[in-house]
Amino acid sequence: DTKRLVKHVPKYVAWSRLVVESTLFTALTTLLTVYALTGDDIRLMATNEPADIVFDGLTLSCLAIFTFEVVLCIIAKDDYFMSFFMVLDVSSTITLVLDLTLVNDLILGDEEQLSNVRGSRTAKIGARMTRIIRVMRLVRILKLYKAIYEANQAKKRRAARKANPGEDEDDWDDLDVGVRTKLNKESLVGKKLSELTTRRVICLVLTMMLLHKVVRIDPSQQLPTSATYGVDVVNQAFVQLDANPTNESLRLGYEHSVLQYLYYHNWFSQQQGCPLDLPCAAVYDSQAFWFGIVSNSEVVAAQKAEIARIRPSTVTAWVASVKEVETDVNTAWLFNYGTVPPSVEAVIGSPFSLHCNTRSGTTFRLGFSLIGKELPELGVAYPVPCPEDLRRPERIKYFANILTDETDLRAWHLAFYFDTRPFVYWESVFSLMVTAYICVSLCAASIVFAGDANRLVLHPVENMIAKVETIRDNPLAAMKVADEEFKIEEMTRAKTRKLEANKGPFQFLREIMMCKGKEGPAELMETVILEKTIIKLGSLLALGFGQAGASIIEHNMNGVDSACVDAMIEGIRVECIIGATRIRDFGTATEVLQSKVMTFVNQIAEIVHGVIDEFHGYASKNNGDFFLMIWRKTAGMDATKLSKLADMSMLAFTRILGAVHRSPVLAGYRGHPGLQQRLGKNCRVHLSSGLHYGWAIEGAVGSEFKIDASYLSPNVSIAETVERATKIYGVSILVAESVVNICSPAVAAKCRLIDRVIITGSVTPMELYVVDLDYMSLTVVPPPAMHINWTSRQRFRVRQFLEAEKNMKWHEDAKMVSLFNENPEIAAMRFRYTLEFIYVFNMGYQNYSQGEWQVAQRLLTRTRTMLGVVDGPSLALLRFMEHPYQFEAPESWHGVRELGHANSQ
Repeated sequence: DTKRLVKHVPKYVAWSRLVVESTLFTALTTLLTVYALTGDDIRLMATNEPADIVFDGLTLSCLAIFTFEVVLCIIAKDDYFMSFFMVLDVSSTITLVLDLTLVNDLILGDEEQLSNVRGSRTAKIGARMTRIIRVMRLVRILKLYKAIYEANQAKKRRAARKANPGEDEDDWDDLDVGVRTKLNKESLVGKKLSELTTRRVICLVLTMMLLHKVVRIDPSQQLPTSATYGVDVVNQAFVQLDANPTNESLRLGYEHSVLQYLYYHNWFSQQQGCPLDLPCAAVYDSQAFWFGIVSNSEVVAAQKAEIARIRPSTVTAWVASVKEVETDVNTAWLFNYGTVPPSVEAVIGSPFSLHCNTRSGTTFRLGFSLIGKELPELGVAYPVPCPEDLRRPERIKYFANILTDETDLRAWHLAFYFDTRPFVYWESVFSLMVTAYICVSLCAASIVFAGDANRLVLHPVENMIAKVETIRDNPLAAMKVADEEFKIEEMTRAKTRKLEANKGPFQFLREIMMCKGKEGPAELMETVILEKTIIKLGSLLALGFGQAGASIIEHNMNGVDSACVDAMIEGIRVECIIGATRIRDFGTATEVLQSKVMTFVNQIAEIVHGVIDEFHGYASKNNGDFFLMIWRKTAGMDATKLSKLADMSMLAFTRILGAVHRSPVLAGYRGHPGLQQRLGKNCRVHLSSGLHYGWAIEGAVGSEFKIDASYLSPNVSIAETVERATKIYGVSILVAESVVNICSPAVAAKCRLIDRVIITGSVTPMELYVVDLDYMSLTVVPPPAMHINWTSRQRFRVRQFLEAEKNMKWHEDAKMVSLFNENPEIAAMRFRYTLEFIYVFNMGYQNYSQGEWQVAQRLLTRTRTMLGVVDGPSLALLRFMEHPYQFEAPESWHGVRELGHANSQ
């Protein structure tokens, strides 16, 4: 396949196609797509900020591989550029940029940018952009859908190649079968409609998700939170203290406000829980972890930090008062502050010593962190000494917004930083759930939306296309297509009967839940009618044109660019065995039977055509009393198979002769009064046949008004002359030398050489052979005791049986001579012909051929009556030697007789 592909397309296109369609590359891109859908959520759920560089590397790898894939697809696929799937791939690849940490931080904005401090618009816009990014990330679901879609199509193609529609399964009642296997190649209409349906479903779902996240008011705009209100209280207390640093009352009030803020948003309450069943900070998903001074001057930050520090004695007194109050539910406050580890209490009461300047170096921070050191027993597995040690989505900054000038805020301000990792964790969990839900929704919606169109239109259309392509590739396969369609119909009926028979007690309830009721007889859909019409038209074409017209049908059905019919195509030269069969006394039968003559001919044709088909021949032309049959030599047929084909042609004619004379239907004409009056009391239906091998032109004969598919050649005329010569020699089957020469020696030995003649159309003499058969020794088969009702199902089973028998003929173990010897009809017809008769006739023929006609007369006169009946060839040779030669061979005699058209008596 690779070599063939490379021959037709440039190498770079061929190799691009191989890479894109390879299983390994598809598995890699699918795996990376799954990572792209879930990687960012997993990063936020399971890792901390130092691991971001690893995820950024994986994201960049995805970007590179997906970009490489897009380029390869543009090169390899003709219909990919600017298609829906290209837009899908490019969109999903671009959204990967949003997962890079640097890009994500730029979108969320710098928390130290104070241009939008009023109303905390920076934080709100950043939160909204985060939600939009998460929705845009779902665009990558399209890529996953594309991978699943293409894998499903590849699976269908593989299944179609492995499917064997010729299986013989007759016992449909015992099988649990499907109505129809959708293994046909996807049509262009189906591909386009599936793409459009998928595109609309995806756009609808993503638009709904995007609008749901964007077009609504943020809940944080409704009321300020405790963090926002508390920072204003702390800031007001500090401003008063900063104006009068020596005032003990102001300092104590400031310190209490800070401690109250930190305990109200106690980080460690997550591990401790809420004692006394009172609400505490553990019920929320964000807590304060860093407090300090933020300034654009390091000196100012240090000065303000010295004033803002909390004394250890105040911390100790605060902790004691909190413990005293919260030991009893009757004295506890409505909100439980919880406790802080002693080591953290020391940090709160120490000077501001943590310098957490921004990475840009323009903003200086000085303060302390509650989780700056590792405390595994208290849930601090990852220490966070500075705000930048958490990701941008994992922290929120709160600072004063009331009665504060923007210029003053830039100079310095107090700030609390909150740890939002619990909130981000659950947000990521829910995001993964949403991703999974949307994946399922997209696939389910696409299937549901496209289901009716596929079931009612696309699948029937694809079935029709498959049948048309089958007929186009092999017009004679139309009958098999009809059988396969009938088999599917029977399988459907069998499945329906089985479901009806196996209905359980809960079937009624299940039908109600599935919104299914008992359906009456449904009307046939137009697509079903059209599909069955195509099958019938194909079958009629195969019956009407036959093997000779197969090329005409194939030529016209391949020319789909125009609706014009071009029947007058150039003929094809073929090598074939030509058989001619004629009904004896047909003129008399026509006069007597009149309107029933069509039935008479069709009854004979049923036998002739059936046997010919069984032995791999083709019925070509029916002209009243004359049948023309062809055994065509196909391309690549070796001498062994050609010999077997010749054996089958001879065996077929012997079987036809026996079947005609044993048929109870045809035996009924023996008692017809009109035929007995014209032909005598011993009248019977009889056929004569001739065989010849040579070339012929296969094609259409006629004009644009009427054509007949047939074979034209001098060899066809020779075969007809050979058949007519059966009257001269008084035999039923004559075989030309050309056929005997290619037969197997065992079958050729069944033939008797009776003459050497020159026939019109042949420039060289040819020998004539007879297959000795005495049809008068056959008895009629008694009619069946029971009348067989030939239903469509029984006809189908018979055709399947005959097809199996036909295919067995080509098996290497099937010997035609064995079938010849083992057939009781042939054995009965050849019983009369003894070895003594054959030896005496051969001696008589040799003397006839060598010109010793006196000796030949004596021997042939003996064989004429030796069998108890008149031997036709012996009588024909005696008549030829007697008139006008009087048994004296002329001087010009070379053992060859002029037969002409074999019309002489």
